[in-house]
Amino acid sequence: MANSTPPYHPSTKPSKPTTTSFFPWKRVPNIYTLPLIVFLCMCSYFFGLWQHGGTTAAISIPLLAVPCKPGAAAAADKNDVVVAAAISHELDFSSHHTANYTDNDATSPLTKAIKTYPRCDARYSEYTPCEDAKRSLRFSRDRLIYRERHCPGKSELLKCRVPAPYGYRNPFTWPKSRDLAWYANVPHKELTVEKAVQNWIRFEGDRFRFPGGGTMFPNGADAYIDDIGELINLKDGSIRTAIDTGCGVASWGAYLLSRNILTMSFAPRDTHEAQVQFALERGVPALIGVLASKRLPYPSRAFDMAHCSRCLIPWGQYDGIYLTEVDRVLRPGGYWILSGPPIHWKKHWKGWERTKEDLNSEQSTIEDVAKSLCWTKLVEKGDIAIWQKPINHLSCKLKHNAGENPPLCNADQDPDKAWFVLYSASP
Repeated sequence: MANSTPPYHPSTKPSKPTTTSFFPWKRVPNIYTLPLIVFLCMCSYFFGLWQHGGTTAAISIPLLAVPCKPGAAAAADKNDVVVAAAISHELDFSSHHTANYTDNDATSPLTKAIKTYPRCDARYSEYTPCEDAKRSLRFSRDRLIYRERHCPGKSELLKCRVPAPYGYRNPFTWPKSRDLAWYANVPHKELTVEKAVQNWIRFEGDRFRFPGGGTMFPNGADAYIDDIGELINLKDGSIRTAIDTGCGVASWGAYLLSRNILTMSFAPRDTHEAQVQFALERGVPALIGVLASKRLPYPSRAFDMAHCSRCLIPWGQYDGIYLTEVDRVLRPGGYWILSGPPIHWKKHWKGWERTKEDLNSEQSTIEDVAKSLCWTKLVEKGDIAIWQKPINHLSCKLKHNAGENPPLCNADQDPDKAWFVLYSASP
């Protein structure tokens, strides 16, 4: 009888069941592989914790539970610290370094009476203590000393809280603030009338708009800065800080800030008393100040560039002390930029209502002072003139030893001292 079992043939070989060779000695179906791996990993993790003696909370938190008071750490049992740390669920942010005041101690801050001050009258909403207009009239008008900072004595202190102007609103954020300010924050329209032709500022409903105009840049501060940028490099990072004397509403500084050059603007408090206030509302660094008999409130070599656009400062007078002060605050190699009288006086002398002789004499004096400081006149183009301070003053020191003016700082003077320091030269 023939065998009913068919003969073996390769094509009839049964297919392998789907398995995974996790262990070389045993085949395990795929459905059990993943749970087995997870189980082994968990076992390994808890075995490691057991080997290190406890939970992670008991390891990482004890340092937070150590008391701050002297002697407390030594008295506390280490095991108690660990237990307290493991149980505690909240961090203690209160101070434990308190002084040991007694209940009757008069010096205790808890027993001192809290002083309260009433609200000042509304007329003091723009009060500036060291720039009080009435107090300034007591001082000399020579060299504009009366416009310097003159702080009140103890008997004149205003002991009340200065209020904000009526209707005050949060200023616009930068860069929008460069062009806009709320009228309620600086309620002064005088400049919108007096400087209307020069396009300094416009009044529009409940706000002011600053088109960027100026006395010497009728096409706007941006175009004026472009003109300066054609004469010196404003883009290579060598000029990062600037100072603007007689800043007006600080449009020059505002547009330089848009070019990543930080400018400190300052102007005196005069008939346009809100100039610096406008600058601050615009988000531009500014200070009420004037070049008179005291140094500018900045250390030496603080600025890469100094600027005067029709700022009406008598640069050549008083032995050139004002240019000497600019020299102090300029870093070696820094620039001084002058536009307006007397630059390009041959074209503008009639509009400035001054004589040719007067303007020519003023420019000659400025040129002489600049040379005595060893400044180099780089260029005079149109209404702009630019000088550069030398890298060092060694040659100047030799000249001044020979008796040339203006006198440089004396050896016993600290060039970095600024507040209320008188100029070394006398008028």
